[in-house]
Amino acid sequence: MRVRSAVWLCLGCSLSALACAPFQTVPVDIQPAGSSVYLNGEVLDEEQREVQLRSDRVHTVLVKRDGHRGELVVLRSIEREGDPVLEPPAIRVRLKPVTSGRREVLIEVSDPGEEAAP
Repeated sequence: MRVRSAVWLCLGCSLSALACAPFQTVPVDIQPAGSSVYLNGEVLDEEQREVQLRSDRVHTVLVKRDGHRGELVVLRSIEREGDPVLEPPAIRVRLKPVTSGRREVLIEVSDPGEEAAP
Protein backbone atom coordinates (compact mmCIF):
# COMPACT_ATOMS: atom_id res chain seq x y z
CA MET A 1 0.00 0.00 0.00
CA ARG A 2 2.83 2.39 0.85
CA VAL A 3 4.52 1.70 -2.48
CA ARG A 4 1.35 2.63 -4.40
CA SER A 5 1.00 5.82 -2.40
CA ALA A 6 4.60 6.75 -3.11
CA VAL A 7 4.16 6.06 -6.85
CA TRP A 8 1.01 8.21 -6.99
CA LEU A 9 2.73 10.97 -5.04
CA CYS A 10 5.70 10.98 -7.43
CA LEU A 11 3.42 10.92 -10.46
CA GLY A 12 1.35 13.77 -9.07
CA CYS A 13 4.44 15.86 -8.34
CA SER A 14 5.81 15.23 -11.83
CA LEU A 15 2.57 16.27 -13.50
CA SER A 16 2.32 19.29 -11.25
CA ALA A 17 5.86 20.36 -12.12
CA LEU A 18 5.17 19.93 -15.83
CA ALA A 19 1.99 22.00 -15.55
CA CYS A 20 4.01 24.79 -13.93
CA ALA A 21 6.75 24.65 -16.58
CA PRO A 22 7.05 27.91 -18.50
CA PHE A 23 5.92 27.74 -22.12
CA GLN A 24 6.12 30.28 -24.92
CA THR A 25 4.26 30.47 -28.22
CA VAL A 26 6.80 30.95 -31.00
CA PRO A 27 5.68 32.02 -34.51
CA VAL A 28 7.14 30.02 -37.43
CA ASP A 29 7.75 31.58 -40.86
CA ILE A 30 9.82 29.50 -43.31
CA GLN A 31 10.54 30.32 -46.97
CA PRO A 32 10.58 28.81 -49.53
CA ALA A 33 7.54 26.61 -49.03
CA GLY A 34 8.32 22.92 -49.09
CA SER A 35 11.45 23.23 -46.95
CA SER A 36 12.19 20.48 -44.44
CA VAL A 37 12.02 21.81 -40.87
CA TYR A 38 13.37 19.91 -37.86
CA LEU A 39 12.61 21.13 -34.35
CA ASN A 40 14.88 19.49 -31.78
CA GLY A 41 15.51 16.70 -34.30
CA GLU A 42 11.82 16.00 -34.98
CA VAL A 43 10.11 16.86 -38.27
CA LEU A 44 7.86 19.89 -37.96
CA ASP A 45 4.67 19.98 -40.01
CA GLU A 46 5.09 22.31 -42.98
CA GLU A 47 1.72 23.94 -42.31
CA GLN A 48 2.48 24.82 -38.68
CA ARG A 49 2.52 28.58 -38.12
CA GLU A 50 3.43 28.52 -34.41
CA VAL A 51 4.77 26.11 -31.80
CA GLN A 52 4.48 25.89 -28.02
CA LEU A 53 7.95 25.46 -26.55
CA ARG A 54 9.29 25.30 -23.03
CA SER A 55 10.98 28.62 -22.44
CA ASP A 56 13.40 27.23 -19.85
CA ARG A 57 15.25 25.09 -22.42
CA VAL A 58 17.39 25.55 -25.51
CA HIS A 59 15.76 24.50 -28.80
CA THR A 60 17.29 23.95 -32.24
CA VAL A 61 15.61 24.41 -35.61
CA LEU A 62 17.24 23.07 -38.78
CA VAL A 63 15.77 24.16 -42.12
CA LYS A 64 16.91 22.66 -45.40
CA ARG A 65 15.83 22.21 -48.98
CA ASP A 66 17.54 20.84 -52.07
CA GLY A 67 19.33 23.54 -54.02
CA HIS A 68 19.40 25.92 -51.02
CA ARG A 69 21.80 26.62 -48.18
CA GLY A 70 20.53 25.07 -44.96
CA GLU A 71 20.15 27.17 -41.85
CA LEU A 72 20.34 26.34 -38.16
CA VAL A 73 18.49 28.52 -35.64
CA VAL A 74 19.16 28.17 -31.92
CA LEU A 75 16.50 29.44 -29.54
CA ARG A 76 18.22 30.20 -26.25
CA SER A 77 16.54 30.49 -22.89
CA ILE A 78 17.36 33.76 -21.18
CA GLU A 79 16.09 35.34 -17.97
CA ARG A 80 14.02 38.46 -18.44
CA GLU A 81 12.45 40.08 -15.39
CA GLY A 82 12.92 36.83 -13.49
CA ASP A 83 11.18 34.62 -16.07
CA PRO A 84 12.76 32.48 -18.79
CA VAL A 85 12.03 33.56 -22.38
CA LEU A 86 13.23 32.27 -25.73
CA GLU A 87 15.49 34.41 -27.85
CA PRO A 88 14.93 35.01 -30.73
CA PRO A 89 11.18 35.16 -30.05
CA ALA A 90 10.24 33.84 -33.52
CA ILE A 91 11.54 31.35 -36.08
CA ARG A 92 11.91 33.21 -39.37
CA VAL A 93 14.09 31.63 -42.05
CA ARG A 94 14.59 32.59 -45.70
CA LEU A 95 16.77 30.01 -47.43
CA LYS A 96 19.02 31.25 -50.20
CA PRO A 97 19.67 29.25 -53.36
CA VAL A 98 23.09 27.68 -53.66
CA THR A 99 25.12 29.18 -56.46
CA SER A 100 27.10 26.59 -58.33
CA GLY A 101 30.41 28.37 -57.83
CA ARG A 102 31.37 27.29 -61.32
CA ARG A 103 33.00 29.83 -63.51
CA GLU A 104 33.15 29.67 -67.21
CA VAL A 105 36.70 29.61 -68.45
CA LEU A 106 37.44 30.36 -72.05
CA ILE A 107 40.70 28.98 -73.36
CA GLU A 108 41.83 30.10 -76.77
CA VAL A 109 44.43 28.04 -78.45
CA SER A 110 46.21 29.58 -81.41
CA ASP A 111 47.31 27.54 -84.36
CA PRO A 112 51.10 27.04 -84.21
CA GLY A 113 51.31 28.27 -87.80
CA GLU A 114 49.65 31.58 -86.94
CA GLU A 115 51.56 34.54 -85.76
CA ALA A 116 50.43 36.11 -82.55
CA ALA A 117 48.86 39.52 -82.97
CA PRO A 118 50.87 42.35 -81.39
